[in-house]
Amino acid sequence: MGTSQPSLWSQQLDMEVMTPLIESPGQAGSEENTDEDGDPELLPVRQYDPGNRHGITFSQALIHLLKGNIGTGLLGLPLAVRNAGLIVGPLCLVLMGVVCVHCMHILVQCSHQLCERLKRPPMGYSDTVAFAMEHSSYKCFRRSSHFGRHLVNFFLVLTQLGFCSAYFVFLAENIKQIVEGYQGNVTLDAAGSLPPFANATADSARASPPPGEPWDLDLRLYMLFFLPFLIVLVFMRDLKNMAVLSFTANVAMAISVVIIFQQIMVDFGEERLPLTSPPAKFPFFFGTAIFAFEGIGVVLPLENQMNEPKRFPMALNIGMSIVTVLYVALATLGYLHFGNDIKGSITLNLPHNSWTNQMVKILYSFGVFVSFAIQFFVPAEILLPPLRARLRESWKGPCEMLLRGLLVCVTFSWAVLIPRLDLVISLVGAVSSSALALVFPPLVELITYSDRPVRPAMLVKDLLIAVVGFVGFLAGTYVTLAELIAPEGVGAAEGRARLNLTSAKPALNFDLPGGTAATLG
Repeated sequence: MGTSQPSLWSQQLDMEVMTPLIESPGQAGSEENTDEDGDPELLPVRQYDPGNRHGITFSQALIHLLKGNIGTGLLGLPLAVRNAGLIVGPLCLVLMGVVCVHCMHILVQCSHQLCERLKRPPMGYSDTVAFAMEHSSYKCFRRSSHFGRHLVNFFLVLTQLGFCSAYFVFLAENIKQIVEGYQGNVTLDAAGSLPPFANATADSARASPPPGEPWDLDLRLYMLFFLPFLIVLVFMRDLKNMAVLSFTANVAMAISVVIIFQQIMVDFGEERLPLTSPPAKFPFFFGTAIFAFEGIGVVLPLENQMNEPKRFPMALNIGMSIVTVLYVALATLGYLHFGNDIKGSITLNLPHNSWTNQMVKILYSFGVFVSFAIQFFVPAEILLPPLRARLRESWKGPCEMLLRGLLVCVTFSWAVLIPRLDLVISLVGAVSSSALALVFPPLVELITYSDRPVRPAMLVKDLLIAVVGFVGFLAGTYVTLAELIAPEGVGAAEGRARLNLTSAKPALNFDLPGGTAATLG
């Protein structure tokens, strides 16, 4: 009983930090900022109050960094390496990790600079962008500060809803494989006991379908099955009530990753894999990789909540180094193991004939299911406060529930329109993640320090990163939309194969008495 209280507090703290993109200025700062917390005019009032007065330790910050970066994108990285090549893919993953970490450091440094200059409490992402523009030496930026805040919030909402759409597709594809794999095993078992059935007459053979025939359900029906459960899940407005679920989901996903590594390290295929891929495929790699490095929104809230903020850069370097090594290892080994047959999620490549493989899909699907509510919390808390401010008290509750349900339906609609996990991940990464991770931070640095002479090296570096992010945004969006309109890739071949499999049911051949041949299916 002596350890239950600290454990519960730790789980609640996990939930508080796993809402990474919510701004909590003036409330999650360290003890050094207590003099500024009493002024309500410093920053806009937020609905989310983490209530963390003690601060988090170095090790807790490290754990939260790992949680904020390891998600569904991890499982899609082997396909990303396929789209870049066996040598180019891992090298570019490392390079992208270095650039993303540098952009995280930029964001933290700019936030510190603005807080010290303006005597304000710790700020979040959109506040950092807004105040950098508001106090810029250029008049055009000062006039556009509110637009900057709304632009960042727009991409935050778009990114998080995109994650939720990817979760819809992930859940549907994995549960579909689990169900069909189980039904397929039952069919094989039934086929193995055909001799007694072979004595039946031809009429009864034609009238009775083979036992255990696999279900032939469209992927979108599995999405529809999850829709009401996810709507009920997001009706939980206080994430502290989900602390135990979140802890269990983290454990389940960790176990799944360990089992996946055990599977892919056993042996490698004999297929000779290309060291580089055609340049036209590289934008798919960019979108998937930048989707995986999704943790830039975790950075400022974590740094603001640390009891030793000066140690956060070290925690960031260590945590992101572990994440990058994990990404490169799983991406490379997964591609080496499954070769060109790799799918949008490595779990979809695991065979159906092993209970451990099915357990991996179940455990990771459970983790993704719970993560849906956590990711959904961010756009809900950005969009709901303006709505609540315009409604009477009696209408606030019902209208909030209605908007939450409608937002889930929006993510469901996106998933139905793009029922391919690889394309959903690539599109979300190219459209929104690239802006938050690569485009905005270097531009914010240039705006923040516009009141002093800018070093040429910093100017070239920031412009180069922003241009690469913008080009990746354009190219990734274009190739993904082109693939949606005219499918040509592996995912399209898989889709056509799935249609062929569902239209051509398995046939069971046997001989009836009298030498008559009969076929079922």
